[in-house]
Amino acid sequence: MPRFKSSRYQVARRAAQVVGAATPLILDYWRDERRFFFFGGAREVSEATHQYRARRIRAEIERLGIGFIKVGQVISTRGDLLPKPYLDELRRLQDSLSPLTFEEVRRALEATYGCPLEDVFESFEETPIATASIGQVHRARYAGEPVVVKLIRPGLQHQLATDFRIVTALLRFLDEQLVRFRQENSDVHVLTRLFSQIVTEVNAGLREEMDFVFERANAERLGVLLADNPLVVVPRVIGEVCRPNVLVMEYRPGIKISDGDALRAAGFEPLRIVEQLVEVYLEMILVHGVYHADPHPGNLAVDERGRIILYDFGIVRTLSARVRESLLKMTLDGLRGDVPAIVDELYRMGVVDPAADRQTALRVGEKFRELYLRDMPTAERIESIGRYMRDAFGYVPLRMPKEMVYVFRVVSMLEGLGTCFKPGWNIMADASSAVRRGVRKMMLASETIRWPELVAQWLVRWFRALLTRPA
Repeated sequence: MPRFKSSRYQVARRAAQVVGAATPLILDYWRDERRFFFFGGAREVSEATHQYRARRIRAEIERLGIGFIKVGQVISTRGDLLPKPYLDELRRLQDSLSPLTFEEVRRALEATYGCPLEDVFESFEETPIATASIGQVHRARYAGEPVVVKLIRPGLQHQLATDFRIVTALLRFLDEQLVRFRQENSDVHVLTRLFSQIVTEVNAGLREEMDFVFERANAERLGVLLADNPLVVVPRVIGEVCRPNVLVMEYRPGIKISDGDALRAAGFEPLRIVEQLVEVYLEMILVHGVYHADPHPGNLAVDERGRIILYDFGIVRTLSARVRESLLKMTLDGLRGDVPAIVDELYRMGVVDPAADRQTALRVGEKFRELYLRDMPTAERIESIGRYMRDAFGYVPLRMPKEMVYVFRVVSMLEGLGTCFKPGWNIMADASSAVRRGVRKMMLASETIRWPELVAQWLVRWFRALLTRPA
């Protein structure tokens, strides 16, 4: 009983911390829409006020810990959600924590294996080679082979489960109150729904990241699917020493993919490597429907043969044949510059609110195409289209299907990597040859695409374009 009371007290105290941090920010944003909450017009907010609030939000998120930081990092890739000052601050969020001491690592591993560490590994390096939000990685030797040992931070699962239960309840309460007071489709209500979706997805992703049985299965599955691809390497899992909280894989060293100087010194052209990465991702997404969904530079390296090494398989996502078909159509339409066809597909997929005016959506689509072809940073491009969308519709008319959340995140991260080497780099313009190769692979491999229907749609659009072309 005392332990139960103590646990309940800890949850209550944590809930008070979260509510105390969130309430002033929610009320400020609500008053921006309605000066007196339920009546009155919008109030003018200066750029300086936005910047002050953004810094305060980042500070509160970092104080609350890793779960909130992960949510903030995902939101920072969505330029359609928040004004620029907030996105700039959220991009500064860091999820690095102090590494566990070697004694903490030893205790955790010996408790897991039930024997001294020396009975499992021939050698074990005390200093970690990588420290992440959920754990850390050490080099070791097992059965005469160099390996890496990844360990989850003790106690982290309970902390994150508590945090996400609190945040989910808070967002649900806010949503109910906004509906109750007839604030549906206000900016606050739309953002509440979108944030709820992101929180759900990040929570699911973190649970998967902390489930090394799941991560092991992901690595083994991608290893099989990509075995014949000469552009990529998936490290082999050492299954006999894996446990639910410990993952052991072969050691595959490489050059960090964002280190342009090191890549050039090794004889590799960085932009060619990025294009190669795009081709690998198109195969995962379009052909296999299974993809590594966290392609930040720390999870990608290049080996001595120029192959891309994938690390960290905690976030792997799948796509249905229907969604892959829609992505293929939009990719082909994008290569042709057919904005109306892309907009139609977005409506069909449910990405755009069915109530949103189609002509306005077409104007937004054309604006996005114009911005996409400019030499400008990806983040700036996304922010610009987000602002244009809010101005055009009066709200953000996007309803992101769950399957698509990480696809857009992956595209944003790949383009961010490309801009490390060329400002304004974007996939459709700068990696079009890789895109075409990826599309060709799906066309050859797919057994589900309804080709007669797809060809008929292209012919109809082609004749329509001919008929509407000025004489």
